[in-house]
Amino acid sequence: MSAPTFLEFASWRRLLLLACALVGIVLPALLFYDRWGDAPGNIQLGSVLETMKESGPTILSGSGVSNNPDDAYVAVCLAIRNQAPDLPEWLQHHYYNMGVRKFYIMDDGSSPPVSDFLDTYPIPAEAIEFHYYNESERMTYMQAKVYDECIGFGQQHGQTWMAFIDADEYFDTPGSETMSEVLRSFEPIDAVGAVGVNWRMHTSNGQLIRANSVMQAYTECIYDDPEGNNEASDNKHIKSIVRLAYYESMENPHKFRLKQGAITVGEHGDWIQHYAFRQPITRDRLALHHYAVKSRQEYEEKISRGNAMSDPKDWGFWNHVEEMPHVHCPEMLRWVK
Repeated sequence: MSAPTFLEFASWRRLLLLACALVGIVLPALLFYDRWGDAPGNIQLGSVLETMKESGPTILSGSGVSNNPDDAYVAVCLAIRNQAPDLPEWLQHHYYNMGVRKFYIMDDGSSPPVSDFLDTYPIPAEAIEFHYYNESERMTYMQAKVYDECIGFGQQHGQTWMAFIDADEYFDTPGSETMSEVLRSFEPIDAVGAVGVNWRMHTSNGQLIRANSVMQAYTECIYDDPEGNNEASDNKHIKSIVRLAYYESMENPHKFRLKQGAITVGEHGDWIQHYAFRQPITRDRLALHHYAVKSRQEYEEKISRGNAMSDPKDWGFWNHVEEMPHVHCPEMLRWVK
């Protein structure tokens, strides 16, 4: 048998390269589908995350960025369940624009775990700490349990403040101060144990399916009801940023019991005595944009998964938000392009 000619060798070489390329494409695809199995919606979840990673908006780096990548001053505790597609933009905004350097992602039995998508989260991996709870560990008012554990983690890592928010809530700093600067202004006042931040609740904006960017897609909000002292507006709700040294326990998802007689105050130092509301509403230094319903598709998903407080949403809440008077609220657009 004669040795192969140069042309024959080249042809075989091309075939070998083609075979290798096919293996490189097909094998990862097979592994991807095997990873997800037959769980409903999971293949779509992977596709959504990849699409968001490739075509999502560019987050503009703001003045909230710390020069020290190990800054442990403020952290965020997030209880989450089956919301991996919500995390990339949420993490990117809070890391680059708000200067948060530590995120405790408390995964309440997601399938698959949200930590499986670490490569789609566009911030340094060391800024995220995942903690997973199996279904057997679930309990009524799971949120209270995970918040207690978050405080322990924060104390171990030397954080001073910890914000307790959800994946549909985005902090904003409307004024000239960074988030850390606002919080530092309260440190000389020993009586301040937490800062309550008013909501800016967004509507569905007529969206039917998931958008690539929450901050770009939702620019309509419910009104504050200024004539009625904010009584008719859900924006009077607060979420809390707690000083770890004064944390005792969660009173509800909005407010916390504090040690040593410490109190919760608003952005201007006003004492918040209500268990969940702050009136009059102001957002001069800090605001919390609450994308409460998003698209119709996402709201259906929200109803299906329930929440960590055993208090799932229904279509009554959707109608409540959509039927309330609305105002234009484009301020979060300044963070994206």
